[in-house]
Amino acid sequence: MAAHAGAGASTVALVISDAAAADGQRVHLVDTAHPFRSGLVAAASEELGTDVTGAWRRGLRAGVTIDRRATDTAVDDWPVAPVADGPPLTVIDLGLAAPQNLTRLAGRSRAVVVCRPTVPGVRLTEQLLEQLGGRPVVVAAVGPRRWSGEVTGSLGPRLLALRAAGRVVSVPMDRRLQVTGPTPSRLPPPLRGAGRALHELLDDGLHGAATRASDAAIDPALTPEDTRR
Repeated sequence: MAAHAGAGASTVALVISDAAAADGQRVHLVDTAHPFRSGLVAAASEELGTDVTGAWRRGLRAGVTIDRRATDTAVDDWPVAPVADGPPLTVIDLGLAAPQNLTRLAGRSRAVVVCRPTVPGVRLTEQLLEQLGGRPVVVAAVGPRRWSGEVTGSLGPRLLALRAAGRVVSVPMDRRLQVTGPTPSRLPPPLRGAGRALHELLDDGLHGAATRASDAAIDPALTPEDTRR
């Protein structure tokens, strides 16, 4: 999800999806943006048309099935995942973090907050992190790896803690993509590297949450407050 307008959430969603596909996973990428605002409109190498509801338009790229909204009408349900052996990894591009999008996150989902390393960007990111509470979060910062003093001086406690824990990943800007947007072509190597880093952190977040939940289930000494922590 984007912490602010123009953060680059669609590109980051594709970066993570391609990384997971390269790791051998089947990936279902869902773009929830209005059809005229989709950042993934040209990302598929093959278009398959709309689903039976007419609400979603499906396309394919290497290892990734992409569903985009086909109409102006808002949809209440995600599109049906592709039929195959076992459930795919689902990546949902929520765009701006509207309240209705935050409530649609499933309990086992992990959140990626996308921002630009600017003073307004990190301040808005801090506000969104507060709304997400204790959910496992990774931050994708689209832009230069080295942040200016004004930016680092504007970091709030949540973003500072995520940086200290190594859960903020720099996603480099690519001049070609700034002009063309995502295309069916393979992403540049620096973006593929950022995608691998994000995918690994997301896997760690899921496994860590599962371990904590398992420990809470078998340890009667833990109080509800301990479990929430």
